[in-house]
Amino acid sequence: MSVQYRLPEEMRAGLAKPLGRLFKSQEISGPSFLATVKQAAFVVTVGDKVTETFGKVGRTPDVQIVDSMENRKPRQPPEVSFVANYVADNPPATITDSAIKAIRDAFQGPKPARVLVVGEEDLLAIPAIVVAPDSASVFYGQPGQGIVLVKADKAAKERSGALLKRMGVPKIP
Repeated sequence: MSVQYRLPEEMRAGLAKPLGRLFKSQEISGPSFLATVKQAAFVVTVGDKVTETFGKVGRTPDVQIVDSMENRKPRQPPEVSFVANYVADNPPATITDSAIKAIRDAFQGPKPARVLVVGEEDLLAIPAIVVAPDSASVFYGQPGQGIVLVKADKAAKERSGALLKRMGVPKIP
């Protein structure tokens, strides 16, 4: 059984705010978002709708993290190609060792890679930012608002690492 790290209640409000640049829903088909997608050297998507959006604009994510859910309702997984598939258990409001290992394996293995989460992928942008190469752009859905971009630079990795530490997650190598 994988170790689970639960999101403390006092952290929930802070994580409801975007961790990076928010592209509002109406901007997603616009030139700024499309240029950002095109210029990204290494793309990570977290969420089925976000992954699907990238597929529709012709950019296959290097690493995609999905859970076959959208707004807490089951859906078909995005029809976006991948050559390696990793499966992880990750209950709602948690980050598990299983999910962290699958994300790390996806970054180290052949691309494009998919991490299929059994449970919920909502918090997995945080370890993805920590594990991602410095050149990566991590995109995740902000419910009811749009898509958030976090550049996986030193500052973002430190912020995400601090969030993980507050949840009790050991340092990710």
